[in-house]
Amino acid sequence: MNKTATYRNVFKDIENSTSTIYYTLPERTIAQKIYKLRMIKGYTQREFAEVCSIGYSSLCKYEIGLSKPKHVNLEKICQTFNMSIDYFL
Repeated sequence: MNKTATYRNVFKDIENSTSTIYYTLPERTIAQKIYKLRMIKGYTQREFAEVCSIGYSSLCKYEIGLSKPKHVNLEKICQTFNMSIDYFL
């Protein structure tokens, strides 16, 4: 048994084949939009925060709706994925 296998290594093929399911996630709130974007891109919360240059704890709070993201952090997310900030506003 390979005890060093990670979730990503074990389920990589499944994630790639079923990633389209994430496109059906709701987009009613900013929290849902951030979560959906992260899932579509296939990042963990830590990876997403690092790629976007925002704090991990901030991202966690954004995703569960405890706080609203600062405009600066929304801009960082949009710049990272080359998208319009209008998606979040």
